[in-house]
Order: sequence, then structure tokens, then C-alpha cells
Amino acid sequence: MENLINQENLEDIRELIESKIADIPGNYILFGAIGSLLLSSYLTKIGKTQAGSVIGKLAIPIIGIGLAKYKDVLKAELENQLDLKPESI
Repeated sequence: MENLINQENLEDIRELIESKIADIPGNYILFGAIGSLLLSSYLTKIGKTQAGSVIGKLAIPIIGIGLAKYKDVLKAELENQLDLKPESI
């Protein structure tokens, strides 16, 4: 079976993911990551350790994506605030 994630189509995969999550606010992505961590700990507590491990491993990339989007939002807000500031004489 051919490896689907290789150097040739890695850029296409990145663009596909970015286009799919472009409209989702960074806050929602971070809340989803927290939810997956909570679900993971609950599954581990009730004895479903393999399912808890899989869900917990998904939380790390979700947090990374959420932080990147949230950082972009904060940067845009900061630029807006600096543009709106009246110039001193």
C-alpha cells in the first residue's frame, strides 16, 4: 500500500486542512481540545484505556492548531488597535 502522506502531497494536505478550519474560531478549537482531554481522562478512569489514549493523543495537534489560529486573531486585533490609536502631536 502506498504511503499517502509524502513530501509531494504534504502541501496539498496542509492547504486542505487550512481551508476546512478557516471559518472556525480559535476559541472553539481550543475548547474542543480541552473537551478531548476531559473525555480521554474519563475513558481512562472507567477502564477504557486504549480509547482514552487515542482521544488523548488527538488533543495535542488540536491544541497546536487552536493556538496558531488564536495567535493570528490576537495579532490582527493588536494591529487594529494600533491603527485606531490617534497620532500624538
